[in-house]
Amino acid sequence: MSYPPVYESSYFITEQDRGGYQSSKPCGSCRLLCCASSLAKTMDVFSMIKHSIISDEVNPITRYFDIRQHVASCGPEMVWKIFDAIRLEDSKEVSVFFFEKKIADKLHKPRRREIVSEILRREVQLLLKMKHPKILTVIHPLEECHNSLAFATEPVVASLANFLGNYERMPVPVPSHIKDREFLELEIKYGILQITEGLSYLHGTEQIIHRNVCPQSVLVTKTGSWKLAGLGFAEMVVNGKEKISCQPWSTKASKLAQPNLNYIAPEVQTDKKCSMISDIFSLGITVCCIYNNGQPLISAEHNPQTYLKQLEQLTQQFGDVAHKMPLPLVEPVEKMINKDTRYRPTAQLFSLLKYFHDPVVSCLQRLDNLEQLETSQQRAEVYTNLIQVIPDIHKKVLYGHVLPNLVESCLSIDTMFMALPAMLALIDHVSKADYANVILPHFRTILNYPRPMQATVYLLDKLDIILAKSPIDVIKTEMIPLVFNTLDSNSIQAQEAALGCIRLIKEYLDDNIMKSMVLPRAKSLYNKSDNMKMRINALTCIDTVLDSLDKMIILDEVLPFLMDITLGQDAKIVMAVVGIYKHLMSDKKFGLTHNLIATKVMPPLIPQTVNPGLSMEQFSALMEVLRDMLEHIDRKRRDKMKQETVTVPIPHRGLINMSADSQKDSTRNFLSVDDAVHLQKSRTVPATPESHPKLSAPKPKSITHNASGGSLDEQTLSPPHPTEIQRRHSLAPPQTSSTPPIISLTSEDTTDKKRRSSAQSLGPFSFSVSLFGDSRRSSLFSSDTRRSSERLRRPSTHSVGILPIASFGEGTEKPRKPSTHSLGILPLGWGEEYDGSPCRRPSVASLGPYWIHDSDSRRGSRGSVFGSLGISDGPAPQRRASFQALGESMMQLFSGK
Repeated sequence: MSYPPVYESSYFITEQDRGGYQSSKPCGSCRLLCCASSLAKTMDVFSMIKHSIISDEVNPITRYFDIRQHVASCGPEMVWKIFDAIRLEDSKEVSVFFFEKKIADKLHKPRRREIVSEILRREVQLLLKMKHPKILTVIHPLEECHNSLAFATEPVVASLANFLGNYERMPVPVPSHIKDREFLELEIKYGILQITEGLSYLHGTEQIIHRNVCPQSVLVTKTGSWKLAGLGFAEMVVNGKEKISCQPWSTKASKLAQPNLNYIAPEVQTDKKCSMISDIFSLGITVCCIYNNGQPLISAEHNPQTYLKQLEQLTQQFGDVAHKMPLPLVEPVEKMINKDTRYRPTAQLFSLLKYFHDPVVSCLQRLDNLEQLETSQQRAEVYTNLIQVIPDIHKKVLYGHVLPNLVESCLSIDTMFMALPAMLALIDHVSKADYANVILPHFRTILNYPRPMQATVYLLDKLDIILAKSPIDVIKTEMIPLVFNTLDSNSIQAQEAALGCIRLIKEYLDDNIMKSMVLPRAKSLYNKSDNMKMRINALTCIDTVLDSLDKMIILDEVLPFLMDITLGQDAKIVMAVVGIYKHLMSDKKFGLTHNLIATKVMPPLIPQTVNPGLSMEQFSALMEVLRDMLEHIDRKRRDKMKQETVTVPIPHRGLINMSADSQKDSTRNFLSVDDAVHLQKSRTVPATPESHPKLSAPKPKSITHNASGGSLDEQTLSPPHPTEIQRRHSLAPPQTSSTPPIISLTSEDTTDKKRRSSAQSLGPFSFSVSLFGDSRRSSLFSSDTRRSSERLRRPSTHSVGILPIASFGEGTEKPRKPSTHSLGILPLGWGEEYDGSPCRRPSVASLGPYWIHDSDSRRGSRGSVFGSLGISDGPAPQRRASFQALGESMMQLFSGK
């Protein structure tokens, strides 16, 4: 094909024509551009067709979730494939269930294929309606495309059938955590209870018969809970009917569209009737399967006739499995699988079995049912009970079931503060290795999650538990920033807690941080706050950082700060300040000199010694610090004075805290230098008369000093005069040269009673008293006149001597009667009455010469020598002190009459 010549001027192209070029004349360039535009439009159409085809092949659920690896399977004939996934909206972990419709393609009849899909759709719809912790929770509703059905649930590990060995439609190879899993008795016990509670909810609240209770319908979540699913064959009970009609298992229908024949109740297969009690039979067979290594008691292999045959041998089959089960479960399970429905217990009655009454199981049960509790107090009790049973929970359950629940609760604002104590109790219980490997990744999430200030305060209060288990790098990256960030907060309570944590993280902070960050903040918080606890924590924080500060910082910043504090009457503030001073005095590196102590430190502390708010313990602590300060001052001053005055000896100082006896002795040591020298020279002189009674020495020169306690008494250094030293127990007062004493024996009725003379005085002694009213000495006492120049012997209470005449002479007081046992000379006129009262008669045992007037001749008592004797006024002769002389006297008495 030939084209005409092309002239450039004959063609024009406008901007509006560039979409579909137009020209007044055809040309090669125009045809080229038109072909390119047509090709682009054609490609757009193909792209739309391709997108339509692909979108029909891909399930819409992929728009909301990031689908990960295939992990498990469940459902009738294990048609649901379970995948791990992450929700794109909030990165929450979920599980996505996929049903590939091609599985049912081998069912040649299209109607049968549709029935399978309809059953699975119905299951998801019912799960969406059920709101119970023991029913599988659906997070995203069913999504359908040309090839598949899909929905999302809470995170699931696998189905119970997978754990029991059914690996149909499982990934290859089977994950080891599923293949090698062995359930603990605690897990099985609590799992059976959870399935029972799910059935009880369906039967009692929803009035629904499950009809397909089996391991394929039980899902094990990542928290370890057993959840009931597989509601595709459920039937609603209408009008309270106990039994409803149902189709038995048949080979005419697809096995994908029927319940599991091995777990169907006998009445369903034989009578075409089912009831809630039919689910109990299925639950009993499931329990037996768990304890029989995943093998059910009936293995019909999709054949109803085989089912009926093995049903007859059910009792024998149960006997082979019963010995593997816990004893408390044998009898109840035997009733559950009984062909007679009258023997089967209800789900609620079975859940009340004593076998499930375990403290740990009860605690786990309440923890899973937390959302159903109405009040916050009930929820707090759940965590309180959990703290008590944590030591009894196996690690597998503790880390697999309890820990995920706690983490979830700690990430919720409503339950965070209630769950944190249980989390800290768990951290305190586990080992360092388990904490670092298992708990720390979750706990870091909690630390970095927004939380109320009350929760932060609690974490700081329990920081010692966290530090004890955390590695050093975690402490530096997580704990220390938490403390310092809280110090900068506006909450007084949080700042108090942060100040209290400084002592815990002190070893992880260098001196520069303590100097530049901690000390200024502590001082600032003390000055800004009026809260007593805040101030005490600030002072405690300052006490903590002292070891990290140098001498100049302490003298320039710490001491002026302490001196500006007004102590007042608050005992806690006083003791906090005293504690800081005690710390400063513990080492001389802090620079607290004796000058500062005397002039700056002690003046504000001394008035606190009379603070009425101090307890005995606090007062003792204060006095101890003050004593230490005085001792420090005393030691420094004495050392300095010794250096200045080398020639003058310094007397021994007394301790401030010495005992009372030591203080009494030490008062004689506080002398001047001259006195101390003189005292050392005269130290040989005895101090008391008793210590040297016979010492006679010239009296030294008296030393007179002031009354300040440094002088010596003159009598302390001079020996006693012989006449001043009295013998012990003497009744006679000391005799002086000036006036003789008068011993007055007063009567018993006088108010000022003198010591009575001994009744057993014996022997003559020299007294400077007058027997007849004058001051001359009696000749009877001449035996002791030689002792006049020496120390007089004090009359003994057992001495025999002459009583002073003053006791019987004139006087204002009533004279004492002579003792009946007195021996010796009685004064003249002893028998006369004195002031109207007759004198006491002489004792029959009285012996010795007496000076008696004739007018006194009254008859004495029997055996008395004081009768009427014709004795002249002259001196009485000395009688012989013998019984013979006594007899002669008696004869004279009788002959005289």
